[in-house]
Amino acid sequence: MLNTVQRQVVFIRKFFQSPRRIGAIAPSSSALAQEMVARARVRNAAAILEFGPGTGSFTRQIIACKSAAAPLLSIEADPGLTILLRKKFTSVAIAAGYAQNARRIMKAYGFPSPDCIVSGLPWSLFDSKTQQDILTEAKAVLKPGGYFATFAYIHALSFPEARAFRCLLQSNFPVFEISRIVWNNLPPAIVYCCRKEV
Repeated sequence: MLNTVQRQVVFIRKFFQSPRRIGAIAPSSSALAQEMVARARVRNAAAILEFGPGTGSFTRQIIACKSAAAPLLSIEADPGLTILLRKKFTSVAIAAGYAQNARRIMKAYGFPSPDCIVSGLPWSLFDSKTQQDILTEAKAVLKPGGYFATFAYIHALSFPEARAFRCLLQSNFPVFEISRIVWNNLPPAIVYCCRKEV
C-alpha cells in the first residue's frame, strides 16, 4: 500500500495531468474523511456508493467504519486512479466511469440501492447541467431516506459558483446539513450532508 508521501506524489501528478478532473492539489485529510463518513451514516449503511474516490482517502475511512457485510462500490472517472484504487482496495468494487452513469454502472455490478453516497467529486469544475445530472442520478439510486455527503472548501464558499451549488443541493434534497469546519485539511473544508425524502 502506498505511504502518505507516495499518495501525495501521485495526486500532484494527476492534478497537473488533468487539473479540470482532479480539482485539488492535495488528497483529503483523515479528519475530513472521518467527518464525511460520520455525516453519511456509513456505520449504519447496508450498502455504500462512492463518487470520485481519487486516491482513496474517503474509501479507506469508509472501509474502516462500515459493516463487514455492507458492499461498497466506488466510481472513478480517471483511468489511472482506477487502476491504483483496484490495487490498493482489493475488497472493493472499483468502477471506471462517471457518476452521472451510476444506475448503469450499478446494474453492471449487480449493486443494490445504497443507503448513502459519499462524494469526493470536484463540483467547482463541473457546469451546472453536469452538477444537476449527477444529483439527479444520486437521488434516483439512493434508498428513501438515504444520505448524500460531499464537501466544499471554506475559502471558496463566497464564490458565486459555490453559492449556486449550495442552492442546487438544497433544491434537490429536503434535508440539508452543514458540518463544523474541518480545519485539519488542506485547504480547510466543510461537509454538506443531504437526505433523500422518505
